[in-house]
Amino acid sequence: MIYAVANTKGGVGKTTTAVHLATHLATYGKTLLIDGDPQPSAASWAAWRSDNQAHGPSPTTTKLSGKAILTEGKQLQAGFDHVVVDVGGRDSVALRSALLLANMVIIPVGASALDSAAMTDLMEVVELAHDYNPNLSVRVLLTRIDGRTKDADKMLEFLAEQKLTVLKGRIGERVTFRRCIEEGITVHELGKDPVAIAEMQAFFDEVRP
Repeated sequence: MIYAVANTKGGVGKTTTAVHLATHLATYGKTLLIDGDPQPSAASWAAWRSDNQAHGPSPTTTKLSGKAILTEGKQLQAGFDHVVVDVGGRDSVALRSALLLANMVIIPVGASALDSAAMTDLMEVVELAHDYNPNLSVRVLLTRIDGRTKDADKMLEFLAEQKLTVLKGRIGERVTFRRCIEEGITVHELGKDPVAIAEMQAFFDEVRP
């Protein structure tokens, strides 16, 4: 299974989503994490993780850019059970290549008006990708949600109007996630935030093959 984690807007938790998913999948089989972001946050996370060897299974991480995500990704994926591609927050050759490579695109999205506008732009790109990759499955993941507001409900209404499949789980805005990225670990490995762990586990359960 090949997953792309993508959005044309930054700051929505793409890397957090990608590294957690890749680490989770690594417990079930050999997993490749492709960092396709010009700002290589996933690769940095992997380097920090390598410095701390007290963790469980880890994905193999590599950095690819542009069309290489598709061309080299096709060659590399043959040696892995699972592949996760993390791409930057803008429309780019890298993002479009990831959409052509993937079986499923997971779109982390916040709950602001800016997120809605970005979704409109992204879905135009996804529709173009469907012309060449008709079996691409699209799943939207609400992320960085502030439970004190009703912004998530407004975003869900917008996504329903767009006829997009939204995952049932939601990822809240939590300091724990930032700490985990800085330490090269996951919320499960940190083990100090049961709500964050439950949120991520619900996400895994929905998308794991």
